[in-house]
Amino acid sequence: MVLASSCPICEQTISPTSQHCTVCGFPTALAIEGLRSIETTPAPATAEPAAPAAPRRGSRALSSQAELTSRISRDLRAKMQIVRDLGRSLPDATNELCQAALGEAEGREGEALETLRTAQERLERELDELLDQRLSSLIGRRDTLLKQGVRLALGPDLDRVAEELEASHREEAADRLRETERRLDQLESDWKGLQGLLVQIEGLRKEAAELGLPLGEISGEIEQIRERLSEPRLTEEGLDSLAQDAAQALMLLHEAIPSSLEEELHRHGKALERFPDEHAPSAVARRIHVEASRHLKKGRLPEALQSVRDLRAQIEMLRQSARDAPPIPEPLAGPEPEEAETLDALLRKARTLAGRVRTLPPDSETAREAAIEIRSATEALRTRDLLTADDILARLMRLLSAAPPEA
Repeated sequence: MVLASSCPICEQTISPTSQHCTVCGFPTALAIEGLRSIETTPAPATAEPAAPAAPRRGSRALSSQAELTSRISRDLRAKMQIVRDLGRSLPDATNELCQAALGEAEGREGEALETLRTAQERLERELDELLDQRLSSLIGRRDTLLKQGVRLALGPDLDRVAEELEASHREEAADRLRETERRLDQLESDWKGLQGLLVQIEGLRKEAAELGLPLGEISGEIEQIRERLSEPRLTEEGLDSLAQDAAQALMLLHEAIPSSLEEELHRHGKALERFPDEHAPSAVARRIHVEASRHLKKGRLPEALQSVRDLRAQIEMLRQSARDAPPIPEPLAGPEPEEAETLDALLRKARTLAGRVRTLPPDSETAREAAIEIRSATEALRTRDLLTADDILARLMRLLSAAPPEA
């Protein structure tokens, strides 16, 4: 006895003991009969294995009606595959295929053909509606991003999908639709990530500005990112580049702000040391100072910034209420005017000497010593140890003067 190995409709494996396919319900007996017919009269290599019915035993050629039935069957299966590729289970024509296969097996070829034609019209209509809905959803998502200020280069792709749908090129339209959806998914994800970075950057910049903390060139870099967001055609590559620049700006903020906060907390700590331990009004300020230092050490910048703000307010209250307490020096956001001028002059000298260092042969002993001195001077300038920085730069100048001339 010949046993069917797979269903001619859905191609799922059929158990020898089952009376029907467990997926589409096709009768197992008909599947076996179809395979017997194939054994008796071999089909061409290109024959459709899942046509509603196999050629009858002994027949040499398909009738025109059978050929049309087979062609419509293949078209239905192709459209059902488009639906599956779109990630949907409906619309579906499996029931009609089973019904047509059963009718053709019983000799009712005209009825089977009419069943398939009706299913074909319905499936085409429902598939067109599904593709139209997906296209409308894409357009809506694009418009939502446009309202947020993101002009994505998706217009030509969406127009092509509409043109292919108008021409009933459903398979091409579905392929382009899926690719455009994939691109938009990635763009939306990248945009969401970029928005998160910008929120963090803006929050830190605002907090730093309110506290008078210097940010240097970071503010300019943030403005450049904002300007690039308004470009007329933002692609995946452009959005990825913006995300990298935003991550870099956020990293620079995380480097610049802690340095300023550490200096201010150090000054406040020195001021609070002048109060005796039993001085109750200063206890709150000392507690806030400890909290701010802890937040800063653990990298919690928003909390550290808020604690510094609270600490400033508390020290101001101490200054107003504790008339007999030792004076509390006013913490400054930046250096004194004279100190600022000295710092600026030393920075200019350091940049000049660094330029001369770069002209030295890279493998020479002088170049290595000069590089060490430059790093030491930079660290001294960062901590505003201006006397040490001046001594290092003077020593570096003497080293460069004694170096042999550039080849």
